[in-house]
Amino acid sequence: MKTIGVTDLRQRTAEVLDGLAGSREPVAVLQRSRKIAYLVDADVYDAERAELASVRRQLFLREVRDAEAEYTAAPARDYDDVEKLIADLGLAE
Repeated sequence: MKTIGVTDLRQRTAEVLDGLAGSREPVAVLQRSRKIAYLVDADVYDAERAELASVRRQLFLREVRDAEAEYTAAPARDYDDVEKLIADLGLAE
């Protein structure tokens, strides 16, 4: 990964941004030798955000399907006494 200091970035902003266009490699911005930001091509950023949103949605839907399957597979238990529920959950002291 490429890195650039804040001072150097101020002096070479246009050049650095031109180098980002179409590149999949981000540039880490350093301040006092510590990463403070990343510069990435806008199209790459948008594509990665869309992919992340898609993966999160797929995970959520899978968890919902798993929960539905678990709910329909086992009979529900009714509790008239909250103390019995707490004990069954293993939360009793």
